[in-house]
Amino acid sequence: MSAVCNKMLALGEDDLRDKKDLARTAGTELTAATSELCRALELAEHGDAMAGSAVYAAAARDRLDNAARMLAQVGDILATGTLTEESASWYRRLDYDRLYRSGTGLGQVPHAAELWQAFARQAAKGGPAGICRDMRGRTVAVASLIGDWLERVDGPESDSALLRIQSAMADLAAYAQFVAFANKVEPRDPAWLVPPGSAA
Repeated sequence: MSAVCNKMLALGEDDLRDKKDLARTAGTELTAATSELCRALELAEHGDAMAGSAVYAAAARDRLDNAARMLAQVGDILATGTLTEESASWYRRLDYDRLYRSGTGLGQVPHAAELWQAFARQAAKGGPAGICRDMRGRTVAVASLIGDWLERVDGPESDSALLRIQSAMADLAAYAQFVAFANKVEPRDPAWLVPPGSAA
């Protein structure tokens, strides 16, 4: 992502370093949150282990809160840069469909076309800053779902709420994979653009 931001937004060295560190740590927190949530779901399958499940779910929420704070800081750094019209045009004209087919073909991104379209819309509209905002919003949303569940662990809809959390967490992890894969594309590489006059 550093190469992308350097070429697209012309950030300073200190900002690039800070952004890279924050983004990496946010990714680590997201991975840890996924692990904590898996443990919570495993324990929740046993009715007598709900207290333990809540402990792990709370840990997952805390990890997501940390990731969201770091992504907010990344967003602040990105906001100090300027996305040139050339760079903005590149994001709008990027062949997202071909990029998705490439990623799924290589096994580097999940088959989740609807979620990919959401990612592509954010990228085309706002470039790195738009992607960061969307990623943070999704992270906050999953943390909020977990928080709601923790308030009524023993409620009648607890099981269905856990399934919603599991689905939302899977989408968040997939979105993170999309971001990582798209960041491998060389910034402003014309080979990935939709040819003029062609439909995307």
